[in-house]
Amino acid sequence: MSLRRPGPASRSERAPGSDGSQLPGRTPHASNSRLRLCALAIDCKPIQPLQTPRSFRNALLLATLFAFLLTPAVASGATHTGTIDHVADGDTVVLTGGETIRLVQIDTPEVYGDTECYGRQASALTESILPPGTRVRVASDPKLDRRDRDGRTLAYVWKGSSLVNLRLVREGAAVPYFYSGEEGAYSALIFKAAVAARKAGRGLWGHCRKGSVPLRVARGVSTGPVNAPKHIVAGGSSPNCNPNYTPCVPNSKDDLNCPDVGHPVKVVGSDPYNLDSDGDGFGCESY
Repeated sequence: MSLRRPGPASRSERAPGSDGSQLPGRTPHASNSRLRLCALAIDCKPIQPLQTPRSFRNALLLATLFAFLLTPAVASGATHTGTIDHVADGDTVVLTGGETIRLVQIDTPEVYGDTECYGRQASALTESILPPGTRVRVASDPKLDRRDRDGRTLAYVWKGSSLVNLRLVREGAAVPYFYSGEEGAYSALIFKAAVAARKAGRGLWGHCRKGSVPLRVARGVSTGPVNAPKHIVAGGSSPNCNPNYTPCVPNSKDDLNCPDVGHPVKVVGSDPYNLDSDGDGFGCESY
């Protein structure tokens, strides 16, 4: 048997298009370009168009959602804007329409009646943050009461992105006050800020009661009277009211009991009459 070297395939045996002839539906240029790409080991799968428009839309959607979650408004709480008319005291402001806002979840020392230590400084700080004409956003907390017994609106006050309630606590001008133990949306932040301010001795924490101001979130602030004497002597310097209590408890040479006083009192000093039997900062609470 003779052996023959394979010769070139006949025209009928050649693969379609292998002689450079045009395949149905293809141009010679497209076919040759395709072959060159494959020869260069480039993936011969159809090239998918970039999804830039969809990716951009998804990124924009995520950014919008993230911004919404960071919005400082309290979920489901009533929110409105207003303009500051004046500051009543450290934790109370009045809007131009006459609405009185009590900054919720905090308490500052008193400036009316028996002025408490650091009361004037706290009011001055609030006045510096919220001068007349300042635009603010007022937000109630769905977990808390909308109004107090005096008809004041209980709310958070925002100046831009700054929560004024929290700022006052951070700077030591206010303490946490969770009335009846109720904790709102920012209670954890407010308490944490108070602990830090107390540790650093900022504001009232370092200025009043020789650094021993109690931190009692259910009772509010107790900084003591301005320039309180270290020891109260019967018939002391005040001709009518004992400076260790608010509202007024008369000075007396004899010991006073709650029936003698006849109304609830807040202890702001040393409690010489022992009206605060449970040590919570308040006395004669059943009256």
